[in-house]
Amino acid sequence: YMLMFLLQWDPKVAIYFQSLADKLTLFIGNSILIPAFSEYFLDDINKRHWNLLRGARKAGVNLVVSDPIIDELVSHFEILRNSYYSNIQESEDFYLEDEYNLTAIPHIIMRAYFYAKKRGKINSFDKFINHFVTPDLKTAKVDFIQLLKEMFGIEYIPEDELDVKIDSKIQEKLTEELTHSKGGMSKKAEVDAQLILSVYALREKNKETKDTSIFGYRTWWLSKDTTTFRIVKKVISERHHESCYIRPDFLYNYIALAPKQEEVKEIYDDLFPSLLGVNLSYHLPNDVAENVQKSINDHKELPNYRKQATLRRYTDRLKTDNSLRKKKNLNAFFEEEFKE
Repeated sequence: YMLMFLLQWDPKVAIYFQSLADKLTLFIGNSILIPAFSEYFLDDINKRHWNLLRGARKAGVNLVVSDPIIDELVSHFEILRNSYYSNIQESEDFYLEDEYNLTAIPHIIMRAYFYAKKRGKINSFDKFINHFVTPDLKTAKVDFIQLLKEMFGIEYIPEDELDVKIDSKIQEKLTEELTHSKGGMSKKAEVDAQLILSVYALREKNKETKDTSIFGYRTWWLSKDTTTFRIVKKVISERHHESCYIRPDFLYNYIALAPKQEEVKEIYDDLFPSLLGVNLSYHLPNDVAENVQKSINDHKELPNYRKQATLRRYTDRLKTDNSLRKKKNLNAFFEEEFKE
């Protein structure tokens, strides 16, 4: 909304992000799904991950999961169930006595269970789990596929339907590096490596590199796993220059919370220029404004296809680069672009 205001509520800004949303396909990682499940009993206003997924889907983003994600989710709930009945159940009173004691529990969904039980929203662990899957987990995979579809509009794509070829040598190398970074969790590393390389393979299969639109790559992995991100950048940056990660805050701030085109037109007609026109004292910081103006001038003589390529590069950078959230880093970004 601030961006819209600074540009005098130009409807083209809303059209751009709405069009971008329609072109995105995001594989949703469990670093997003598991926290979203943990928010089930929270008030709507406090459901950050939940609202992120619902807002993105409502905006037109195509949300998907594949077999590695679902299988990892099933495994996580099996660990939860075993942990509860072997270690936690007999000590429930201790954890319910003081919420500070919940910090001793490493599983966020387990902490969510105690949070809900203390507030009288649930009275047993199995009834809590039953809000997501059958408590004995015998049909967990099917349950999760249906749950994700109904809850967030997330589509399940079986591995054979992806129909992509992954270089086994690169997969092996990436899995090895990820295993070291995850404290020897080889299964988790294997799942992440397969998913990441599938995203890159889908980009190649769908010829996204040859797409000359300003919206950049379409296929991404939505995750908060920054450790994996660093390893991926180290191992395969030479072959794949653009990251496969999309920032959750980008999706939240630019897509899920973005005003829709219809809303913008309505507000534009009602308020501009009567209200916004008298607030011309509000403007971009001088240093940022100078960089923007310089960038416009530097590109004004270029043919349209070069302007499109530049916008595409900026768009993909905005999707994935966490450093661009700060103004000083934005200035450094412009300076780097001007040097090139």
